[in-house]
Amino acid sequence: MFKRLLVISIVAFSLVAFSSFAWASVEGTWDVQGKMKVKFSIKGYGSHTETTDFSDEFTFDAYGAFDMTDMSGSWSQKKKSFVVKLDPEDISQYFEDAISDELDTDVTVEVTKISFMGTEQKNGTIKGTLKINMKISVDDNDFLNFFTGKAAVTTTFKGTRSEDVDTLSVKEKEAYQS
Repeated sequence: MFKRLLVISIVAFSLVAFSSFAWASVEGTWDVQGKMKVKFSIKGYGSHTETTDFSDEFTFDAYGAFDMTDMSGSWSQKKKSFVVKLDPEDISQYFEDAISDELDTDVTVEVTKISFMGTEQKNGTIKGTLKINMKISVDDNDFLNFFTGKAAVTTTFKGTRSEDVDTLSVKEKEAYQS
């Protein structure tokens, strides 16, 4: 009886003591890089595709909030996979401002689809994709023209934990070390 109680106690203690070493989460700040492909098509004017390098800093906070440059949302994780839900209003505003500045006219952007997911890799990095589909309306007041079109942004990324380990929480430090 004593032997069985001792074994159960040791197993229970081991599970509690070592579970933090097996804990894995994308919680924290990540430096990410990748490629971004943007495709625009305007009715009657054709389409244009451009591919550029992409870099950003993703922050997954402990309470489910997500932040990146000029956009925010929420995140969840199941096993090694994570999903980010970005705020469509942030995306619309970001692209409206960028396109309006470039064309020097009023632009309206409607987000039609967002897909942002990734996985935590065995080597402690993350990788994933961000896809955004939008409808764009351009009001060219100079020529009294109104153009409509579509845009698709596809980003593939890989990320590493931010090097500033001193600012990590206890759980993040344990995950970083494991």
